[in-house]
Amino acid sequence: MDNKEMAWYADIFAALGSEPRLEIMRLLFAAYPDGMTVGDIQEKLKIPNSTLSHHLEKLRIEELVNSRREKQFLWYSANAETMENLLSFLATGKNKCDRIIEPVNNISTQEGFMFETFFESIFDKLFGFMSTRFHLKGFERFTQTSVTAISIAQGESRRLGHRYIGTEQILLGLLGEDSGLGSQFLTSVGVNLQNAQIEVEKIIGRGKGNTPLDIPFTPRAKQALELSVEQSGQLGVNYVGTEHLLLGILCEGATGRGQGVAITVLQNLGVDLVSLEQRLRKPLT
Repeated sequence: MDNKEMAWYADIFAALGSEPRLEIMRLLFAAYPDGMTVGDIQEKLKIPNSTLSHHLEKLRIEELVNSRREKQFLWYSANAETMENLLSFLATGKNKCDRIIEPVNNISTQEGFMFETFFESIFDKLFGFMSTRFHLKGFERFTQTSVTAISIAQGESRRLGHRYIGTEQILLGLLGEDSGLGSQFLTSVGVNLQNAQIEVEKIIGRGKGNTPLDIPFTPRAKQALELSVEQSGQLGVNYVGTEHLLLGILCEGATGRGQGVAITVLQNLGVDLVSLEQRLRKPLT
């Protein structure tokens, strides 16, 4: 990694070295991919508009957020590409070009400890919502497409005005994230986002709104996620892709304790669940 790239990461950390900016990023990650208006952010944080504008501009300059104008509203959203690069840098020691970072030998032990503590603080404050939302061992192995699917599931919960994420929202998330294997297998049996959305709304209807910032998973949804982690391990891989999320939904429906709404949706759409699971497992084994 050259000095210019190292300076780029240093600027990012400097931009995040402020409690209000970390809180802004938390809000934008929770609202990803849609983002939030400046007014909504201000209402959540209760800070003056001039101060908020300063923080948002700093985050925009460092490419941590994107901005767009829709009519009279200014929207901000988290820049997923920058955050993916940052996470890769922190977790694997690689930069966005996938080159190994050479050890920095001139940092003292104390400085190195402070550096590591600072990283941990950022992870805790900025990405802590992920651990509270998942509450399961192995969530850190979720691929980017799986995380995107979960984010879309959260958006579906908001769209329907519900205060939870069930197996049905995870199913919609898999379909909304249309580049993963999970979506491809669902599409191959005639399930698409539109017909699944219609079926989900028929079954659970619309809620009263007031969806919380950190939307909890239902027990069945959490079980499906845990089973997806378990399935990925049994299949001998160290990641959880959208194909494993779909397996988790199918396995949860076969546990003998009834079935989640996602299973009912698939059945109502004429899907042969046993055949779908067999087709899904075949290329994974």
